[in-house]
Amino acid sequence: MLISLDIENFGLIDRESIVFEPGLNVLTGETGAGKSIIVDAITVVLGGRASAGWIKSGRERARLTAVADAGEPPGLADWLAERGVGDSGDGTLVLSRELAANGRHICRLNGQAVTLGVYREAGGRLADLHGQHEQQSLFLPDRQRDLLDRSGGAPLLEKRAAAAALYASWRRARQSLDELLAGARDRARRLDMLAYQVHEIDQARPAEGEEEELTAERNRLANAEKIAALAAECYACLHGGEPEGQPALDALNRAAHALNGLCRLDGSVKPLLETVESSLYQLEDAARELAAYRETVEYNPERLQIIEDRLSSLRQLQRKYGDTVAEVLRYREQAAAEMEMLSGSEQNTAALEKEVQVLAERWHEAAAGLTAARRQAAGQLEKEITAELAELEMGRVEFKVQFEDLSGPAAAGAERVEFLISPNPGEPLRPLARIASGGELSRVMLAARAILAAVDEVPTLVFDEVDAGIGGRALQAVAEKLAAIARRRQVLCITHAAQIASFAAAHFYICKEVRGGQTRTRVEKLDPAGRLEELARMLGGRDVDGLVKEHARYMLQQAQGR
Repeated sequence: MLISLDIENFGLIDRESIVFEPGLNVLTGETGAGKSIIVDAITVVLGGRASAGWIKSGRERARLTAVADAGEPPGLADWLAERGVGDSGDGTLVLSRELAANGRHICRLNGQAVTLGVYREAGGRLADLHGQHEQQSLFLPDRQRDLLDRSGGAPLLEKRAAAAALYASWRRARQSLDELLAGARDRARRLDMLAYQVHEIDQARPAEGEEEELTAERNRLANAEKIAALAAECYACLHGGEPEGQPALDALNRAAHALNGLCRLDGSVKPLLETVESSLYQLEDAARELAAYRETVEYNPERLQIIEDRLSSLRQLQRKYGDTVAEVLRYREQAAAEMEMLSGSEQNTAALEKEVQVLAERWHEAAAGLTAARRQAAGQLEKEITAELAELEMGRVEFKVQFEDLSGPAAAGAERVEFLISPNPGEPLRPLARIASGGELSRVMLAARAILAAVDEVPTLVFDEVDAGIGGRALQAVAEKLAAIARRRQVLCITHAAQIASFAAAHFYICKEVRGGQTRTRVEKLDPAGRLEELARMLGGRDVDGLVKEHARYMLQQAQGR
């Protein structure tokens, strides 16, 4: 239930606070006074569409705050806790929405900023809004099907949710299968290309590190003569072979012999002897290794050509599949894996076809159960709508729910639902959109709301000009029906009808006034005397005489006595 609404800098409103009552709350005022602004404020504060255009001229921002009972509907407090919204501490839920001129709007629940989606869902749990637009939506078969399902209560809605979930799974599987079938030719081309690439790499049999080893061997073979000459020159310098030079080993041997004699005379030079002897041994090892290395060097043009051809083959692979042999090998593994996946597409297709078939069968089974539940609910709804319409001075109207089978699976079930009425005996049943006048449509909608109020958990209903196109006894019946609904739910109603206003538990008067050259909308909660004056105005217009006031007083007494 909505407890209060604070409006600041919204439309023509500077600042207004409205405290609602349980039961029927009516808002009245002359045409153009700004009643629609209040409806718009309620719509926006509950999560409806908002724009900077609502901000009062000359202001930077508008703020709307609604306080609601967090205990209604049941489960609201748990729903808020699941979304991390803290408890207000006094059993209320505070909805606050701030509209900024720069287009950045802020939504808060109990002072905590939340997404618009969460905010809108919270508002939807608190109130249903029914205005001229909502009445027109009653023409739509999808909306009529929703009303039928809601009239069936939780069991029917659970069947619908189960069918919708199966449909979603079936559609995903069907889409995957379609994509798989559509891509069969592309997969075949891809498989051919991958098979060629894997074969080319396998035929070459590259090995990691092979390129580096071959490059080193090629360098040795290509420079064999120069390598042999340099090795011989090094050996000669170390071990002899050059007649005009003195081998290094001979010189070191003489130096070691001289140092050995010197040590016998002066022991302090012993470390020098050890250094020279160590160098001598190392040079002897180097000389032996150079001699062995020199023997391994050969000039082999045939082997050199083989290596060049192999390196060319490796580089050709690298140009296609990677900068290094390691990358070529990784590409080969990836290509082989993709081949395996694509090769299994036939098995995937068969598995998906089976899954689509199974899900379709399960959906048909669920849809059949949903249809049966809908037909049962439709029979009950026909009786209840007919009875409600009779109370609303439409006792001769025949109301039927028509089912039309759909050609294939759908989220909402296997049938299209449409409401048919015959306003007068002897006239054929026709779709609601082709028959109902504005007043008839308002009463059909009100009859549906009266039925749904018994099964829905939404605590507040907002009606905007539900009396449009209605007069006389029909209007009195509408007023009594609103009062009956208000005994089970809180009702907010914008009306021009004194008959409806007379049943109010709280009556708010909306007017425009000009101060300092500025127009603003003001909201006033009427006391008993004020109610009497407003009812008289609604009945008599500008000519409010004693007789009109007596009529207004009589209407209040009659409404209070019911």
